[in-house]
Amino acid sequence: MLRPTLAACLILCAADLVAARQPRMLRLHLRAPAVPAAARTEGCTFVRVPSTVPFDVGQWEIRSHAPGLSVIHAIVYLYRGDHLDEFAKEQGRVVFSRGCLDLGPVDHDHRQMIIGITAASQRAAIAPGVALRLDPVPGTPGGSPSGLGFVLDVNWQNDGSRPRHASAVVTLRRPARGSVRRVAQPLEDGSAELGLSVPPEAFRSTEDSTAALNVARPADPPVRDVWTAPGNVCLLTLAPRMHKRSRFFGTDLLAADGSVANPPGGVQNPFEPGRTHLYGAIDYTDPGLRTFSPALSLGTGQALHYLCWQDNGVMRSVRFGCEESSGVPPGIAAGLPDGAPAKPCLTPGPAAPDCPATDPTYPGRTFTGACVEANLVAGQTPDDEACVITGTYYDAAPGGGCDVSALPPVE
Repeated sequence: MLRPTLAACLILCAADLVAARQPRMLRLHLRAPAVPAAARTEGCTFVRVPSTVPFDVGQWEIRSHAPGLSVIHAIVYLYRGDHLDEFAKEQGRVVFSRGCLDLGPVDHDHRQMIIGITAASQRAAIAPGVALRLDPVPGTPGGSPSGLGFVLDVNWQNDGSRPRHASAVVTLRRPARGSVRRVAQPLEDGSAELGLSVPPEAFRSTEDSTAALNVARPADPPVRDVWTAPGNVCLLTLAPRMHKRSRFFGTDLLAADGSVANPPGGVQNPFEPGRTHLYGAIDYTDPGLRTFSPALSLGTGQALHYLCWQDNGVMRSVRFGCEESSGVPPGIAAGLPDGAPAKPCLTPGPAAPDCPATDPTYPGRTFTGACVEANLVAGQTPDDEACVITGTYYDAAPGGGCDVSALPPVE
């Protein structure tokens, strides 16, 4: 494991982003001390770039200098929350956390994977004629945009018999002036979290939990767990957001009539033999960024249906929480009345010291004093779950094609 002296630095090339113009390049530089022998490390750090204007990425490059080491993954996340000032307090500090779930403020999960590789070095363009726009976010809720925030997650494997040093540089380059025909935008949907609820000692998919939610709310429009294309668009990337009890994330391409229209040769579902998906991931900390090259054309009304399988005590550790009603596992799905995760507790038993009758952090809730096995529901802490689809897309050319080379520049 890397020692806490790991440091990250940011070099801004050219002009200051706070000025109403973009620099030509941003460079994020991660330096690590010795990686211990026979060890795997995953270090997470945060970098804030003062900015009141977006930064458009045309090309990116990751270069790792890690003699004798294997790169398990190198990931760059863009923070999309609204607590940038609070997150910025983490700058320069390294947290060792699978999936970087223990770094940042309450909305640290509001992030998007923009780069993800499993090689020592790689360089790529976003897509011909396309730039990825990184929008600044506010320092505090309700404030004006004040900066860009990046989470860097690098995982090295040292199979050798002695410690070795490593470093990595992430370079984000603007596109050449006049070369951009379309600007890529983020996509995100988290409606699957509304019904997400897994009883203790159980394994369940969000398809099942969403169906149960729709039955419990017959007067409400049914939840479908889909992201619907806003017109003719071109899909560039897909990535999930999961926590540690997720076992699989799958995505299906839906036709305009709602039928599954996955192309052949998809990802096998490990829990439903014979079922395949457009995209699939089995590891919450290293899901892999699916990049479509060329971009995948989606027509008006087409959608991406996504689903997660979560494990609450079968092969993963069970979630514990403070009991609120005798004999009833705490934790209520977010889409139901009073929906909220159980208050976490560490000492199972009928008289748990971390389960007093009341807690000002949980206003309006009372507890029996017992720490019991709880329902696993969606929440912002690493002990709760997540099931969100993220990615990027751009508007198609007239007629629905993804080749935008003949269009006029947008800048």
